[in-house]
Amino acid sequence: MAGVIDLAAWRREHGGGPGQERLDQAIDHLEGVLTDGRWDPPPSWLVTELLAIQGCLSVGMVEDAAWRAERLALRADRIVHRPPGARAR
Repeated sequence: MAGVIDLAAWRREHGGGPGQERLDQAIDHLEGVLTDGRWDPPPSWLVTELLAIQGCLSVGMVEDAAWRAERLALRADRIVHRPPGARAR
Protein backbone atom coordinates (compact mmCIF):
# COMPACT_ATOMS: atom_id res chain seq x y z
CA MET A 1 0.00 0.00 0.00
CA ALA A 2 1.19 3.48 -0.73
CA GLY A 3 1.06 6.16 1.94
CA VAL A 4 -2.01 5.81 4.11
CA ILE A 5 -2.88 9.51 4.18
CA ASP A 6 -0.86 12.39 2.78
CA LEU A 7 -0.83 14.08 6.17
CA ALA A 8 1.66 16.75 5.10
CA ALA A 9 -0.62 17.91 2.29
CA TRP A 10 -3.62 17.92 4.60
CA ARG A 11 -1.73 19.95 7.21
CA ARG A 12 -0.63 22.51 4.57
CA GLU A 13 -4.24 22.92 3.56
CA HIS A 14 -5.84 22.97 7.03
CA GLY A 15 -3.07 23.83 9.51
CA GLY A 16 -2.44 22.13 12.83
CA GLY A 17 -4.81 22.18 15.76
CA PRO A 18 -6.00 20.16 18.72
CA GLY A 19 -5.25 16.50 18.27
CA GLN A 20 -2.72 17.05 15.50
CA GLU A 21 0.22 15.49 17.36
CA ARG A 22 -1.93 12.52 18.39
CA LEU A 23 -3.04 12.11 14.77
CA ASP A 24 0.56 12.30 13.52
CA GLN A 25 1.64 9.56 15.93
CA ALA A 26 -1.31 7.34 15.09
CA ILE A 27 -0.75 7.67 11.34
CA ASP A 28 2.99 6.97 11.75
CA HIS A 29 2.15 3.80 13.71
CA LEU A 30 -0.47 2.79 11.16
CA GLU A 31 1.87 3.30 8.21
CA GLY A 32 4.51 1.20 9.96
CA VAL A 33 2.06 -1.66 10.41
CA LEU A 34 0.62 -1.47 6.89
CA THR A 35 3.85 -1.22 4.89
CA ASP A 36 4.97 -4.82 5.40
CA GLY A 37 3.24 -6.02 2.21
CA ARG A 38 0.75 -8.47 3.67
CA TRP A 39 -2.14 -6.08 2.97
CA ASP A 40 -2.21 -6.46 -0.81
CA PRO A 41 -5.03 -6.52 -1.64
CA PRO A 42 -6.32 -4.72 1.45
CA PRO A 43 -9.34 -6.25 3.19
CA SER A 44 -12.59 -4.30 2.89
CA TRP A 45 -12.69 -3.41 6.61
CA LEU A 46 -9.28 -1.74 6.26
CA VAL A 47 -10.33 0.31 3.24
CA THR A 48 -13.55 1.33 5.03
CA GLU A 49 -11.65 2.54 8.09
CA LEU A 50 -9.11 4.46 6.00
CA LEU A 51 -11.96 6.18 4.16
CA ALA A 52 -13.59 7.04 7.49
CA ILE A 53 -10.33 8.64 8.66
CA GLN A 54 -10.11 10.66 5.46
CA GLY A 55 -13.75 11.67 5.87
CA CYS A 56 -13.09 12.92 9.40
CA LEU A 57 -10.16 14.95 8.14
CA SER A 58 -12.15 16.41 5.26
CA VAL A 59 -14.64 17.97 7.69
CA GLY A 60 -12.04 19.00 10.28
CA MET A 61 -12.70 16.28 12.88
CA VAL A 62 -9.04 15.79 13.80
CA GLU A 63 -9.72 14.23 17.22
CA ASP A 64 -12.08 11.67 15.69
CA ALA A 65 -9.59 10.92 12.92
CA ALA A 66 -6.86 10.40 15.53
CA TRP A 67 -9.08 8.04 17.54
CA ARG A 68 -9.98 6.03 14.42
CA ALA A 69 -6.33 5.85 13.30
CA GLU A 70 -5.20 4.69 16.76
CA ARG A 71 -7.89 2.01 16.87
CA LEU A 72 -7.12 0.85 13.33
CA ALA A 73 -3.38 0.70 14.04
CA LEU A 74 -4.02 -1.49 17.10
CA ARG A 75 -6.29 -3.81 15.13
CA ALA A 76 -3.84 -4.15 12.25
CA ASP A 77 -0.95 -4.61 14.70
CA ARG A 78 -2.76 -7.51 16.40
CA ILE A 79 -3.27 -9.18 13.03
CA VAL A 80 0.37 -8.74 12.00
CA HIS A 81 1.65 -10.13 15.30
CA ARG A 82 -0.89 -12.95 15.61
CA PRO A 83 0.78 -16.32 16.18
CA PRO A 84 0.65 -18.62 13.15
CA GLY A 85 -2.53 -20.67 13.13
CA ALA A 86 -4.32 -18.41 15.61
CA ARG A 87 -7.89 -17.54 14.71
CA ALA A 88 -9.15 -14.00 14.24
CA ARG A 89 -11.67 -12.68 16.76
